[in-house]
Amino acid sequence: MPSLYDARMNAAPDTCLTLRHGPHQARIAPLAGGRILSWSTALPDGQRDWLVPITAEGWPAHTWPKGGIFPLAPFSNRVRNARLHWQGRTIPLEPLPGTPHALHGQAQAMAWNVTDAGEDHATLTLSHPADLGGWPWAWHLRQTIGLTDSGLQIGLTLENQSATVMPTGLGIHPYFTAQSVHLAARTRWAHEHELALAQEENLESHWARSAATWTEFLSDWAGEAWLHWPQGPGLRLHTRGPLTHLILHCNEGRYLCVEPATHVCDAANLAARGIPGTGIQVLSPGEVLAVEMALDVQPG
Repeated sequence: MPSLYDARMNAAPDTCLTLRHGPHQARIAPLAGGRILSWSTALPDGQRDWLVPITAEGWPAHTWPKGGIFPLAPFSNRVRNARLHWQGRTIPLEPLPGTPHALHGQAQAMAWNVTDAGEDHATLTLSHPADLGGWPWAWHLRQTIGLTDSGLQIGLTLENQSATVMPTGLGIHPYFTAQSVHLAARTRWAHEHELALAQEENLESHWARSAATWTEFLSDWAGEAWLHWPQGPGLRLHTRGPLTHLILHCNEGRYLCVEPATHVCDAANLAARGIPGTGIQVLSPGEVLAVEMALDVQPG
C-alpha cells in the first residue's frame, strides 16, 4: 500500500468547481482533499472573504495551505504517536511527516469524485480502501456543499464498508477570517502539545484571535456559535448530528479555526483508558454517521 502522503493535491482552475447563489460564491477543489478553497459574499461595502482563501494550485498532501474548509474523516485532529488502541489491539497509523502523530484523517489528503454539480450545489464522494494510511477499515464518504440565501451548508455522511466494527469520527475544519467567536460549551479539556488529557469545567464563552498561538478542546457544546468581524455582518454557525465537540485554534493571528467534531482529540485512545465523554462513535458494517454544518450571514 503506498503512503497516504505520496499524493499531490491538485487545485488547478480547470479541476475546480465554482458555485454561485445570489451574493455568495464558493470554489471547490475535489482533487485537493474535497476542499472548499474560498467562500465570499458581496456586501454593500465590498466583497467579504469569510474564509482565508487558498490560491495555491497544488501542494504535497502533507503540507496543505492553511485556508478554506476541509472534511475530517474518519477521525478528527490527532491520534497520539500514530497508535490507535482499539479492542485490545494497537494499530499503527501513518503519521503526518515531521510529527509523531496521525492527524486529521485520510479524507483531506485524497482526491474526491464529483457525482453531482449544479449552479449552487455539488456532491463529492470518496472511497477509502482498507489499510491506506494504516487505517485497516474500508469506508465511503459523501460530502454535499450548497449555497443558499443565508450562506453555506456542508453535509458529511460516512459508511463503514468493512466486515467489522470501526471506530469513527467526523469533523469540519474551517479557517475563518473572523476576529472572535462566542459560544456555550460546558466542558473543556486540559491538553499538552494539542493532545487532550482530561475534562474540566469550562467558564469561558468568548475567544478572540490574537498574535499568540492557542488551542482549545471543548465538549458538551450545543451546536451553535457566532463569529464576529471588526465591522459589518458576522456568521452564525450551527450544526445537526452528533457534532457536540469543538476545536478552536489560532495560529499567530493568521486565522481563527472553529471546528465542529463528533469527538475530542485522540478520542479512541482516551476511551481505551476508560476516560468518559470522548465522543468516539462505533459503526457496525454498513452503518452510517451523518452530520451537517451551516454558516448563515447575520446582520452586523
